[in-house]
Amino acid sequence: MEKVRNLSLRKSILLYMAVGILAGFLLGAIAGNEAGRIQEQIWWKYVDQDRYIEEFLKRDEESFDVVIPRVSNSRMSDWDARFSEWCDFLQTYGILVMCAGGIIVSTMLFYQKKIRKPLGALRMAAEKIAGNDLDFEIGYENRDELGELCLEFDRMKNQLTQNNRKMWRMVEDEQVLRAAIAHDIRTPLTVLKGYQEMMLEFLPGETLDRETLLHMLCESMGQIERLERFLERMRAFSALEQQPLSCQPQTVEKLSEEIQKVGEILSREAKREFQIFAGGKGKTLFLDRDLILEVADNLIGNGLRFAKRQVIVCVLEEESGLTLEVKDDGTGFDISEERAKQAFTTSGLRDDMKHFGLGMYISELYCKKHDGFLTVENQSGGACVRAYFRSIVPESVVPETEAF
Repeated sequence: MEKVRNLSLRKSILLYMAVGILAGFLLGAIAGNEAGRIQEQIWWKYVDQDRYIEEFLKRDEESFDVVIPRVSNSRMSDWDARFSEWCDFLQTYGILVMCAGGIIVSTMLFYQKKIRKPLGALRMAAEKIAGNDLDFEIGYENRDELGELCLEFDRMKNQLTQNNRKMWRMVEDEQVLRAAIAHDIRTPLTVLKGYQEMMLEFLPGETLDRETLLHMLCESMGQIERLERFLERMRAFSALEQQPLSCQPQTVEKLSEEIQKVGEILSREAKREFQIFAGGKGKTLFLDRDLILEVADNLIGNGLRFAKRQVIVCVLEEESGLTLEVKDDGTGFDISEERAKQAFTTSGLRDDMKHFGLGMYISELYCKKHDGFLTVENQSGGACVRAYFRSIVPESVVPETEAF
């Protein structure tokens, strides 16, 4: 029964037609025989029954047979004559009529069983998609052509759902970035405005001493440099975010060397120890080197800021990607994972004056862009941030096939 239910539409309609024609042929034959028997009963009322019985008893079974002769319509009543004509019609055209009826019934059954339900499901799905309602499932499980169409329609709906989620996430990310820009530009502008107002108020009266004036100018220059760093960070972020992924063959050893160079430079500036470990079987992964190094720069920089003595980095080869793990021996996160990954999250006013609180946020965006994720947790003796990047094989790369 399962095989019949999953037959293709062409085979299904041929099967329905064959069954309908066969059933019609059998019913037509039965109706014709029954009509002949009824017709003989009608004629029996208008023949010489005694003579017919006498001839029937005298008959030689091997030489001849005795049949009831056809009676003229004029000798029969109107009802019997009309009924006899209907019996003639059934004997002549009964099989044809029943076969035609079988074809009609089989076609209706084919529509009910194979066409109506999937068409209704597709119509419902189209209406829901038109109404921007993607929370539904197409419950048609047959594996015929319409079943495959429903399956593809369901996949299209799932893809639309993913695209909508990505679009909303991009909109939310853009809103967060706008808020981050407004937040980080407002502080230095406020400081610069305050210094300018003080100089405009006190310089004409020469009430500011040279030392105070130099201090204000140095602080103003520091805020200007902060704005320059912020704008450079935004420029680099926008350039890398808009740039498509460029996944090239990479190995853990090669990426570890690049990350080690970044870590050593940052650790010297922060006056902290830096260690890196690599693990894997030398498998080739398709990864975006620049994106991974940018994430490593952000995570190692954050770790060095909060570490007491050292930061440890582990670069691990996974079955389908790469994991970058950064641990520090600081006090760990005192906020939730969600809050830690939001934009302009800083540890205090002094930290806010030097850093923008975008490192974790940008790192998570880059991980998602590489079809990965970013996790944050506290471990014994510090914090641990784990970034995963999925290996994405470019379409231009043809997978190697086994030689026979």
